Amino acid sequence: MSAPCIPAGSGNTGVGTLTSDMVLVHRVFRRELGLLPALVQAVLPGDGARSALLADHCRELTTALRHHHKAEADLLWRRLRDRQALPFDVEEQLLTWHRTHAELIGELDALLPLWRPEPQPDLQAVISDILTELAAAVNSHLDAVEEYLLPAVDQHFTTGEWRSLGLRAARWIPLHRMAWLLGAMLEDATPAEQRNLLAKVPAPARMLYRMVGRDQYEREIVALRGGSAG
Repeated sequence: MSAPCIPAGSGNTGVGTLTSDMVLVHRVFRRELGLLPALVQAVLPGDGARSALLADHCRELTTALRHHHKAEADLLWRRLRDRQALPFDVEEQLLTWHRTHAELIGELDALLPLWRPEPQPDLQAVISDILTELAAAVNSHLDAVEEYLLPAVDQHFTTGEWRSLGLRAARWIPLHRMAWLLGAMLEDATPAEQRNLLAKVPAPARMLYRMVGRDQYEREIVALRGGSAG
């Protein structure tokens, strides 16, 4: 699928902008979806424990992507459209990406339950190919969002509005997975981005992450990536 032509924005998504944390969320999708095809392809026949671990991780990522897209469409596009900051053709092009992602995720939903209990090379090759296509499509979509939509949010939204939308968008995340998400956002963040993100986390939650959550995240990542935390 070729990338749609979207007018260039300012690309202002640095530390201190309203949407800087969203860029960190995008990095999680880019990194984890980018790693999955090779991890899936490397599973040995009969290693059901490994295929189950990766299938669950894939399902968690695609569930998160579905919710992310729904929040983007329901909470963000309408407000930008009302403020004449989202041209109709841009919205249609972004929606086309959403449909492509949904189709690929639907294919994964059908195949992963077959592969999860008993991995077979032929099936996991197909799954790996679908994941490669999904990762590329998601990257293209996120490039456009960061180039066009996020600068519009920085220009047209107040801090209070953006915080409120963020809380509404995050309601689906299970409490016991909050530490994982925070760790995932911090992994590729610069020191300045880490300080900016952690400053927005309530002090008790920040302390809990440092005491327990960080180690939990690192253990999960080592297990997922086969011995490498970074």
